[in-house]
Amino acid sequence: MKKPEIYLREYCAKISDDNVKFLQARLSQRIAADLSEAVEFLGGVREIDKWLSSATDFNQFYDMIDMVQFAIQKEHEKRLAASAA
Repeated sequence: MKKPEIYLREYCAKISDDNVKFLQARLSQRIAADLSEAVEFLGGVREIDKWLSSATDFNQFYDMIDMVQFAIQKEHEKRLAASAA
């Protein structure tokens, strides 16, 4: 598997605007079932699911989720800036 940062950046660049918005909202808010919905969505991506499953404890899992959130945030900002131009 590639480094998670590289794979996440590539994944974020490939997904639709709607999926970026969905993940951005779920991962930034984390209200009620937001996190579980985001993790379920990400679980549909084989390589991300495999990577998240490799977490040895909840701290590592949440660190991984934070990495996903950071990648999604950067992609969201990039697309938002592109649409404003």
